Amino acid sequence: MSADQKEAMNIYSVTLNGPAPWGFRLQGGKDFNMPLTVSRLTPGGKAAQAGVGVGDWLVSISDANAEEMTHVEAQNKIRAATDSLALTLSRAFNSAGGEQKDSLAPASSQPKYSFAPSTTINKMARPFSAAPGSASKGPVIKPVSYAPKLNFNSPQPHNG
Repeated sequence: MSADQKEAMNIYSVTLNGPAPWGFRLQGGKDFNMPLTVSRLTPGGKAAQAGVGVGDWLVSISDANAEEMTHVEAQNKIRAATDSLALTLSRAFNSAGGEQKDSLAPASSQPKYSFAPSTTINKMARPFSAAPGSASKGPVIKPVSYAPKLNFNSPQPHNG
């Protein structure tokens, strides 16, 4: 990593006091060809209280370089920390250059989507049929009747 890249990244460190849970979830890793990032925070959890943000990259875990760790290696390193967990992270930035808001930001009271009932959909239910243009013009499923022959003359074994 060049000096310009380090300068452009907002690197910070936190120490979370144990024991687990630490209050965050990881995604990515060398095995996924993605940086290890914080994908979720527990509201009010240790990571959220320490200022960790969703989308922040893990640079190191307990002084071990996390940039070359697989997902499982990072999980194991975090699990091995019992009394405290020292993390160095890089703050995520949005495209406007400002810090990315984490998951603890208040949600808007308005729903994102509005679905009004439609009178044109499902006006008349129709059964599924063969695809248009298929060779079969009849029903896809044909009824079958089966009546097993019962033999009342042979003795039945008794369990008991």
